[in-house]
Amino acid sequence: MKKLNLLTAIFIGLCFTFAANAQNKNEKLVAEITNLRTKVVQAIEKRDRQTLEAIYAEDFTHTHAVGKIDDKKTRLDVFVSGEKTIDTAVPEDLKIRVFGDKTAIASGKSSVKSDDGSFPSYRWIVVYAKIGKKWQILASQATRLSQ
Repeated sequence: MKKLNLLTAIFIGLCFTFAANAQNKNEKLVAEITNLRTKVVQAIEKRDRQTLEAIYAEDFTHTHAVGKIDDKKTRLDVFVSGEKTIDTAVPEDLKIRVFGDKTAIASGKSSVKSDDGSFPSYRWIVVYAKIGKKWQILASQATRLSQ
């Protein structure tokens, strides 16, 4: 009986260790995505196309609220032009979910000042993948919320 209790205790201890390691790994990956998001905002503000080129995947697509789809070149052109985008707006309800070691999704809500002075809100999502040794942005989408 003592041997069974010892084995049970060891098993439970190992389960907690694996769970703690998984949590720490998840937190590390969330921190990597958070840092990448900061790097994107800084590059957009500086209109640093070279940095943005490295962060966005070659086959990246962005789906606008009206259904228009931008490829990587078009989206980066918008960023370096100084046009307002949700990408630099402060997010509300930011959630970053990690799936395995190589996939993450960020979602949130942001408001952007429009030309008429209003601040429409958008729900958005960004898909990240670890390609080789670096995270890249694969796709994003924004949906305008009704007022």
